[in-house]
Amino acid sequence: MALCLLRTWTIGNLSVDEEGNILNSFQAGQLNRLQTFALVAEKGSIALAARILCLTPSAVSHRIRHLERELNIPLFMRQHRKIILTAEGARLFQKITLSFDLLSKELLDLKHQGVVGRLNLYSRPSFAQAWLAPRLGDFLDRYPGIDVCLSTGNDLIQLDELGVDIAINFGHLSLPGLTCTPLMNESITPVCSADYADKFGLVNHPERLQGCRLLHDQQAWQRNSGNHEWQQWTEAFAISVTPASHLYCDQMALAVTTALHHGGVAMGRMRLLEEKLQSGSLVAPFADKILASPYGYALYTQQGAHWPKVQLFMAWIAEQAGSTA
Repeated sequence: MALCLLRTWTIGNLSVDEEGNILNSFQAGQLNRLQTFALVAEKGSIALAARILCLTPSAVSHRIRHLERELNIPLFMRQHRKIILTAEGARLFQKITLSFDLLSKELLDLKHQGVVGRLNLYSRPSFAQAWLAPRLGDFLDRYPGIDVCLSTGNDLIQLDELGVDIAINFGHLSLPGLTCTPLMNESITPVCSADYADKFGLVNHPERLQGCRLLHDQQAWQRNSGNHEWQQWTEAFAISVTPASHLYCDQMALAVTTALHHGGVAMGRMRLLEEKLQSGSLVAPFADKILASPYGYALYTQQGAHWPKVQLFMAWIAEQAGSTA
């Protein structure tokens, strides 16, 4: 999720933005030519496109030639019994396809008042794996007309670019054009397996971290977060640690998996590890040293996004966060 600085490309006489939206104003006939071009490009055949459109092959060819003249670029290379997209044609096909997909999504939402169709979510990987995915079945049971597409990543995402409806982030982030809705706070403390805690005698002895391996999420809230979570915790409790070694991961879930297999001590986020701590698969050896994190989880939506399916999910996830408070 990031501030969307819109770029445009010129393909012939046609301007297309990076979401695939066609910027020029077209008449109905010109839109028909674009649709015909897209169908020919998809099927790789003028004859097959003609049958689907209930047109003659010559009429389809005429539309394509007309569009090529309008744009002043060749869209296809004609070969014996087949046609192949040019580089410019392939680029235009990609942008038109995305534009039509977004239009279909909006029309479906309008027709059904936004309570059916696809809801696109983007989340930090560890939050999605440890907290969100185990609960999503409840949302789908409540609203069977909504399909959820869940993507994860550490990058700040442009909501429009990938058609994302709601993004979930950990950290502090304020971006123009986006509405930020706080979800829940977080607290941190070291976690490891019971065997690892016994091996190093860690329970109530944080000074014994000296001989341990520390496991880091180096992208905790942004790229190159490094060992900031460990620094926050050790400074808060005035603990000096020179560990035996370090393991740096690009998400907390990997550090926690290593800890589960007795590979070291991870800085755990309590909201995401409640189940593992309750089951005993992980232990918090310094139970009196839990630090309120300066960061929390938040939802990001486009300003003015009031689709019912978005509002339903926002209410549902707030309810879930409240039940784990």
